[in-house]
Amino acid sequence: MVVVFMESGTNRGGVDYILLEFPTVCETPFSVTDASLPCRVDRTEGPLSDIDHVHMINHSLNTKLFGDNDVIVSDYPRAETTNSATSILAHLYGRIKLTNGRAPYFVLLGWV
Repeated sequence: MVVVFMESGTNRGGVDYILLEFPTVCETPFSVTDASLPCRVDRTEGPLSDIDHVHMINHSLNTKLFGDNDVIVSDYPRAETTNSATSILAHLYGRIKLTNGRAPYFVLLGWV
């Protein structure tokens, strides 16, 4: 089975396997520059409660390109640490605390 999540503009052609992302998926923060990779609910909307969404971890670390501004890029130099099993599992276990023990369905990595 294939399921596609889009931020907007879905099902205008009546395609059942294209779903709106944020009413369906509950994510951790996106474009994070904090190396602790905070685990809180972000980028979601109703009608479902947060616990009833499909859960995803945005496990990618970014860095500010020009100091203290809004231009961010993936933090490639720290990718080996960020993408380690230790880091991913720590983020996963932090997320499970928010979802009544349910593991996330997806993990998004910035660099592989």
